[in-house]
Amino acid sequence: MKYIHTQGVVLKYTNINEADRMLTVFSPEYGKLRVLAKGCRKPKSRFLAMCQPFCYGDLHLKQHHEIFIMTQAEVFNAYFDLRHDIERLSYASYIVDLTNGVVHEGEGNERLFPLLLKALSFLSFSDTLPLDIVLVYELKLLDIVGYRPLLDRCMVCGAGPGEKVRFNTAQGGIVCQKCNCRGDSLEISQAAVQAMQRILDIDMFKSQWVGFEPGVREEINKLLPLYVSEKLEKRFDSRSFAKSFF
Repeated sequence: MKYIHTQGVVLKYTNINEADRMLTVFSPEYGKLRVLAKGCRKPKSRFLAMCQPFCYGDLHLKQHHEIFIMTQAEVFNAYFDLRHDIERLSYASYIVDLTNGVVHEGEGNERLFPLLLKALSFLSFSDTLPLDIVLVYELKLLDIVGYRPLLDRCMVCGAGPGEKVRFNTAQGGIVCQKCNCRGDSLEISQAAVQAMQRILDIDMFKSQWVGFEPGVREEINKLLPLYVSEKLEKRFDSRSFAKSFF
């Protein structure tokens, strides 16, 4: 019987019977894990605190066929502040939903895991606009999973960006006016292109970062949901709900 010790974040859960809960946990070393927390819904359960959405902690697990059984758990951060703000809670729900859509069982992702923790921390404890945090997370996640957009030259002819460019979601980058011969593209300003380049090139979750200019935010918020859906081949309803706050 296999035992593992790992850190993890609870992405979602399903209640089972009267007291148990099946968790979907993201581990940096093992990817997505299905974890059974027996008796966690009982008021005096030692697992109660760890079995809530967004919870980050230290886990000892015992493998049983295709699932793992929780044997020990220590909460590092429950991000309780999210539950006091419906907007931040909605964005956090989308972030873990998006994460759940890209991580796989048995495939660790040690670049994405700390990014998720940073995003949840910023949503919980910073004054940064929640939408800005989500936009950064979406772009960084796309880069990590292999869909970094090409922003410094035209996807078709390789020319440098001119005054007017468009972003082609299918091709995954900008196209110049001359090469724009398809309808599945959006006009995007140089300011928005430069903002996305900065996000991809540096750590935008630093304390001195103050967010996007309003017009740039609107452009990127229009573009990224389309690009995420195109590349991941999935529509996230939680994103649509969260977007209603903007």
